[in-house]
Amino acid sequence: MKMEESARAVRKFLYPGLIGFVQPRRCVTMDLCSRQLSLGGIRIDALEQPDLIQLVERAKRTKDKLLILNHNLHSLYLHEKNAVFRALYKQASYVYIDGLPVVWLGQMAGLPLTTSHRMTFIDCFDSILEDASERNWRIFYLGSTEAVLAKALRMLRERHKKLIISGRNGFLPICPAEVDDVIAEINGFGADILFVGMGMPIQEMWLNEHQAKLCVSAILTSGGTLDYLVGHAHRPPAWAGKLGLYGLFRLLFDPRRLWRRYLIEPIIVAKTLAPRLLRQRLSIHVDPQKKRTCRD
Repeated sequence: MKMEESARAVRKFLYPGLIGFVQPRRCVTMDLCSRQLSLGGIRIDALEQPDLIQLVERAKRTKDKLLILNHNLHSLYLHEKNAVFRALYKQASYVYIDGLPVVWLGQMAGLPLTTSHRMTFIDCFDSILEDASERNWRIFYLGSTEAVLAKALRMLRERHKKLIISGRNGFLPICPAEVDDVIAEINGFGADILFVGMGMPIQEMWLNEHQAKLCVSAILTSGGTLDYLVGHAHRPPAWAGKLGLYGLFRLLFDPRRLWRRYLIEPIIVAKTLAPRLLRQRLSIHVDPQKKRTCRD
């Protein structure tokens, strides 16, 4: 009898999260009300695509500078293994979810996440640029090779007629004086949004060292977005991302470079986070009278 009760308790705590159908619940702390969450001690924000533009609008109005990062399985691995990478995330204004597996991990921990909280940057990129062009925001893209950057900027200007955009390739100098020239170019352009697309963890390590010198309203990391845009890299179909198969498609088309990222790192992340997520889920399921509640 006791074994049956124990089995029912385990299913109650774990099964909904494992199958990915945990329903959103009323928030029990101020963090949940503000959509800032803890994933086993790692900060994430339950943002949706329209929130990004609203955040930039607010930053321009209040003269704040936002650092908007994201988490996927690869970044969770780097967050655990790389101290510099982790240091930048501690400075982040917001950390959105870029990948359905992170949503699943959050659901396992009992967090109120749904598929609407998964945003892949490349899927948001065009809509961000369209909104930016309508608002006359100035965009600077730092990343990719010179050839890819030139082709991508030409395509974006044709697609968004009113877009104000400039850029520089992501192969940056090491000499401090030359780095200062790059920063002066960005600041001199008067960028409202800076996209930094050098791939993880290079873009995060560069920002950790230099972001304090950048005079922009918002900084977003963008990985290899331009390579996908111009066809230099194979872009998985949109439906694959919605099913959590984005990484599988990338692995199939570039196994030599990505086999460790998609075959080894997820196992390490799971082994590292699983005990913390289980403890977190158990801690959420307590007597609601003992938890602070907040209004809808």
